[in-house]
Amino acid sequence: MRPSLILGLAAMALLVPVATSAQEADSAWQLAGLRTGFCIQFLLDPALVRDLPSGFRIAAASEARDLHPSLRDVITSQTEFASWAPSRLCFHALDTIRGPDFTVKGKRDRPQLFATWTVEAATPAGGIHDAVLSLITSSGRVARAADELGQEMRDGRLHIGKVPTVDEDGVPSSDDRFEVKIGSTLITWDGRLARDTVRVLQAVTMEWSNPWAKGGEAVGRITLRPLHARAMVGALKVEGKDVVAKALRASPTRFAGPAYEGGEGMLRLRQ
Repeated sequence: MRPSLILGLAAMALLVPVATSAQEADSAWQLAGLRTGFCIQFLLDPALVRDLPSGFRIAAASEARDLHPSLRDVITSQTEFASWAPSRLCFHALDTIRGPDFTVKGKRDRPQLFATWTVEAATPAGGIHDAVLSLITSSGRVARAADELGQEMRDGRLHIGKVPTVDEDGVPSSDDRFEVKIGSTLITWDGRLARDTVRVLQAVTMEWSNPWAKGGEAVGRITLRPLHARAMVGALKVEGKDVVAKALRASPTRFAGPAYEGGEGMLRLRQ
């Protein structure tokens, strides 16, 4: 029986190397026109995670490697959260996703969305790696192609634009809005990017594997080559009643950024 995680949301995917065989299905998708990409760093209540495979456990923030400073500050001052797990929800807003036999394009206010939700977990061998709890896309075509490679994806909806408000003088807001719908969860970030720009000299990479994928273990890797990064100044709002909203709202801290912009990348799936 396939294991269930986080209230039955998805199977866990662990970042471990997997040998390649001649029978594997392998697909590389080009990602073009990165509008923006950023992660929300937060602490995940371990009570929301259940039915981990034998030998695996959620890693506490107190033992995590490279813990984000915003999370480190919390567990130092509020030790009751030291047993909670570091988690990331990462969004990528793209103009185009191009696979071997398809091309999907976003619109001006609705780019293509690819997102990952991860948590740190300890393996039977004793290492600590990111575990993918959910993969999210706004494209049904991408989801079907991923399913053929053993990678299940949830449906998501993305809208970007200006905050639809005006001040007392009738002047429209200059703040940006980044709004994502995942199931019944609505995540909204309103704000602006800092003026200071940092050139990104190295690729930004994330890898995962899923030992419970249909037809055998599947793995994936996303590599982005953004042009620059900027700090995010604004406010994050979370609405909804499903597990994503519960996890985000329960966290004592939520840190968004930095935002990566421009450039391209590659999404590779293999079974």
